[in-house]
Amino acid sequence: MKRIVLFTKYGSVNLLKNYYLDEVVALDDGIEIALENNIKLFLAISDFKDVSLDNLLKYISKDKIMKYTKRDNESALDKVLNYLITLQCDEIIILDSFANSLEHTQELLYVLKKYRIKITILSEKEAVSYYSVGSHVISKQGYSSFMLIGYPNCEISMEHVSQNISNIKLDFTNTLPLGNKIFERVAVLKVISGGVLLVLKNDD
Repeated sequence: MKRIVLFTKYGSVNLLKNYYLDEVVALDDGIEIALENNIKLFLAISDFKDVSLDNLLKYISKDKIMKYTKRDNESALDKVLNYLITLQCDEIIILDSFANSLEHTQELLYVLKKYRIKITILSEKEAVSYYSVGSHVISKQGYSSFMLIGYPNCEISMEHVSQNISNIKLDFTNTLPLGNKIFERVAVLKVISGGVLLVLKNDD
């Protein structure tokens, strides 16, 4: 399975170091943060408004650098994801954070649902993924609990968790709160209709 890790300026360097065997792509200001921490990059992608190309060429060969241009209504994240998907990867992990502006949070939620490929937004506090209709094996990944959010609405069941879920209907304003836990290493999530956000989180 081919996995790409996309590192943004809001991403955790500590988490990034766990993905040294994967293809790491850094975006805009995330490029300099990655290089400062001696992270080997598969690609560095930027519009070069805030990143110096001349400085970047001191550390990375030209064939690993790409410039993007976007339309006024297109975000940098969306533009870059459109390209990364053409590389025929099976999964994209975005190291970022929801603890920023509302606009940025909306942007992250938008890309989770837009693409058919599996995308996970990963921070030091949580991992957020979107699941559409079908059965999905969910790995615990060291997190202690999870929350389910209809996006925008769904009917779901879930097994191998501390409180089994059977044919529950949720929408974006009606969630299953944190507290339910995955037994051992994996659980099975069945999305009967709609789509759902799964938030894996550590209790603190």
